[in-house]
Amino acid sequence: MSTKLPTRVLSLLFASALACAPPAARTQTAATPGAQAEEVVRVNSVLVQTDVTVLDKGGRFVEGLKPREVELLVDGKPRPVSFFEAVKAGAPDEEAQLAAARGLRGAAARPLDRGRIFLFMVDDLHISPSSLQRTRETLTRFVDERLGQNDQAAIFTTTGQLGFLSQLTDDKTVLRLAARRLVSRWADARETGEQNPVTESQAFAIERNDRGVIDYFIDRLTRERCTGPQARARGAGTPRARDASTAGACSGASIERLVRARARAIVEQATFTTRNTLASLENVVRTSEPLPGRKVLFLLSEGFHAGIQDSTVTEDMRRVTSLASRVGTVFYSVDARGLRGSTLIREAGEKSTFDGENALAATNSGELGDYQAALQQLASETGGRALLDTNDVLPELGRAVTETSQYYVIAWRHEGEPDRAAKLHRIEVRIKERPELSVRLRRGVATGPVERADDGKEKKEKKEKQKKNEIDEGLMAALKSLYPKQTLPTSVAAGFSDAPGSGPTLTVSIEVDPRALGLEGAAGPVVLDVVGTIVNEAGKTVSDFEQNLTVAQSEQGAARRRVIYNQQVPVKPGLYQVRVAARERSGGAAGSAYQWVEVPDLGKAGLTLSSLFVGEVGAGSSQLSVCADRRFGRGARSGFFVYVYNAARGSAQPDVALQVQLLRDDQPVVTRPLVKIETEGQPDLVRLPYGENLQLGELPAGRYVLQVTAIDRVAKTSVSRSAHFVIE
Repeated sequence: MSTKLPTRVLSLLFASALACAPPAARTQTAATPGAQAEEVVRVNSVLVQTDVTVLDKGGRFVEGLKPREVELLVDGKPRPVSFFEAVKAGAPDEEAQLAAARGLRGAAARPLDRGRIFLFMVDDLHISPSSLQRTRETLTRFVDERLGQNDQAAIFTTTGQLGFLSQLTDDKTVLRLAARRLVSRWADARETGEQNPVTESQAFAIERNDRGVIDYFIDRLTRERCTGPQARARGAGTPRARDASTAGACSGASIERLVRARARAIVEQATFTTRNTLASLENVVRTSEPLPGRKVLFLLSEGFHAGIQDSTVTEDMRRVTSLASRVGTVFYSVDARGLRGSTLIREAGEKSTFDGENALAATNSGELGDYQAALQQLASETGGRALLDTNDVLPELGRAVTETSQYYVIAWRHEGEPDRAAKLHRIEVRIKERPELSVRLRRGVATGPVERADDGKEKKEKKEKQKKNEIDEGLMAALKSLYPKQTLPTSVAAGFSDAPGSGPTLTVSIEVDPRALGLEGAAGPVVLDVVGTIVNEAGKTVSDFEQNLTVAQSEQGAARRRVIYNQQVPVKPGLYQVRVAARERSGGAAGSAYQWVEVPDLGKAGLTLSSLFVGEVGAGSSQLSVCADRRFGRGARSGFFVYVYNAARGSAQPDVALQVQLLRDDQPVVTRPLVKIETEGQPDLVRLPYGENLQLGELPAGRYVLQVTAIDRVAKTSVSRSAHFVIE
């Protein structure tokens, strides 16, 4: 399977920037720009589709259903099923199946073993500090225990407090850091300094003109302001003077106005924060539209009051769920409080108004349900469910992952002309003669143009952009994009190493596949603009670079080699993200890619590995050419190189052994015997180099992880590094 590379390969690794040999010809056809095969719900001609989950009594997915067993109702009317097929989320052919349901036969699938996408929306405006620690622990455990080898996740917040860390990634270090940095932005309506604080539920009851609640607070406020110590302190002079000064303020009408004003202020603040939450949620769903396949979004929140009688909030809720149906996003709402009683104000340490006569009992008893109702609505409308009343959320998240791992895609023909304006169609699906089965689906499926809450703002921004250079704008837009752009297939591989006297250095390799440049038949050379930036974990740029590359027609004759560019940047220890973008100048097609890299402090760390540099080895030589896209044909001569730092010394020499494994779906498929690193004659025992060839011809096509573990047999410690690669 492998042979050891001479250690001199390191100098060859960085001495020149050779392109990888091309992989074997791909059987899939690249998707045409603008086809947007990722959407789950779209009108194409007159076909409309949605996804459906069918579960048995044990919560297991029911396989093998046929179209004839399905009864479909759209807006209460029966419709014939035009397409019905089982889909495995994250499977290679998921997108092709979804595209087929829209009538787009022949659409390309994504790379092999693509994995799943999980989005976490932490509603920091509606999570109290006491619940936040549980939220952090839940997110960290999910990343450690539930995120698979090929899965990706992103953590967002309502207020955007995570900034640059809110990005889709498979890097668990980044996700753990994002979870640790979460803080609560919660503002308790009862933190007013009032002797008798009003909760949101009580404020909404007052807004609904609930006389029992109104009279209760009139009585409490009268006692506080007109008969208690505060009232006596406000008076001056004789009792007659005090009576005259308080007579107007203590009238029943005046006190009631104060009660209603206090309630109105609380309701307005609650409405404001709720609309902020829904706006942020809508933005996360909207930006996820280009992502492939079915997405699962976990909304972690203590909920927001369902008693808001505000048409704007109702419209916001409808728009969010409608958008989720378009882009294939399923909501699972998580009550961040955990297991609670029937009310929210009786927990230890929380302020509450004394209610000896139980005048507020009816309002208080329904408070928890009021907050959870919105969470339930968002989940049920999008085909998910609310995860409530549990202190250990992780098992429920695991069940949610299982529930959404398989589904049926169902399509029908839309009657009449396509909707000119956005319209939400109510959907019902039943399994004939099997009432014991439960069907989970989106209650509404939207057709017509995509709605946007900020259309006016976007039109203004679009008009301003037209005044700028559109091609330059496209390049920078690709560089700054939340998710990588692949109109022009672009890849990046970034890794750190440390050299004596120079400290840690990031080596950035960028590849663009020339097959997407249209070299065949081109009138002359093609010019590529390449830009890149290196950003620290705070989102601050520490380095950037740009380069123009000219690709001549003769390049295609050289075995269709990729266009490659390398950059080396000195850095300090820390967490960095490398972002790159490339654009074909004449046509404007652009692509982007990014990668996180953690650079340790070798002066403080113990046993440490450099990044794994993965590439192909030239025939008849030991020269390793780094491949940024890490895609290899089955017959390719691939290899890797790594440095081992800070190995402990024995009597005179370090004693370090390496173990190499190849994993697929988190399971080892190849495990090499331990190999001792030879140190005899090494001039630098702090930096031990090691390289090895990997023969991949025996392995089936798919997505793999190369994992290298260094074992220091003197210090009895070990450390691992890993890198993804694909066999085609």
